Amino acid sequence: MPSLALEPRDRAALEWLSSRRLSREAPEAWLEALHQRPEASPEVDAAVHRALARGLVRASELRDGKGAFVGGEPAGYYLLQAGLPEEAAVSLFETLARTPASGRAALHLGNALWAMNRPLEARDGYRRALRVAPFEMSLDEIADPEVRDLARHAGALMLSGDVRAWIPAIGYLLDVLPLSALDPVPGAGYGEATRVYDLLIAHSGARSHGERLAIRRDLQALAPVFYAALVEARKIEPPAVPSGTA
Repeated sequence: MPSLALEPRDRAALEWLSSRRLSREAPEAWLEALHQRPEASPEVDAAVHRALARGLVRASELRDGKGAFVGGEPAGYYLLQAGLPEEAAVSLFETLARTPASGRAALHLGNALWAMNRPLEARDGYRRALRVAPFEMSLDEIADPEVRDLARHAGALMLSGDVRAWIPAIGYLLDVLPLSALDPVPGAGYGEATRVYDLLIAHSGARSHGERLAIRRDLQALAPVFYAALVEARKIEPPAVPSGTA
């Protein structure tokens, strides 16, 4: 059977990979090898990348357990970068189980699910990331272009502060991101953006007209233009029209 002909750079890359003696419990060594892998054709580079990413995750799991961090990123991130979104999602779910407030893990899980053509679940991940740790990421890292595009609406809505913290509320207004009360937002959250979103959650669960009215007043006081947009979009009830004549 004839052997597969390889370009010299591909043969060198595969020989380089086979010559590595990387510890089974040292994920940092695998990460360093990822950064140092030699030039090769796209097909061979992808194969080397996958092998090293999988080795990194195995080493991380042996030493630190499933869903740990390596080099400041959740281990599953490296699987995602290697073009293995299904394996990445499994690892990233494990990271969120042990580190629920990780914005990085939620972001990368969103991107993995987006790559798997699961957009609704991906957007759940993006919302969670931007609720629990909006400043751990740049919007350019979000794979979903419609979610990235939400930032451009902040100016017209007269929202103050870092737009990243406002994306979950804007996404709810525009029917891009789901509303959820389950995100483990730390402490007091992120200023008015967190307060407005929390009021939206409270409004969705309010049981009496008096509760809803008080919440709407708070929303209007905090973000009047955003409040008007919510009313226009029928996300909340419009103000009651006084009956009778003066």
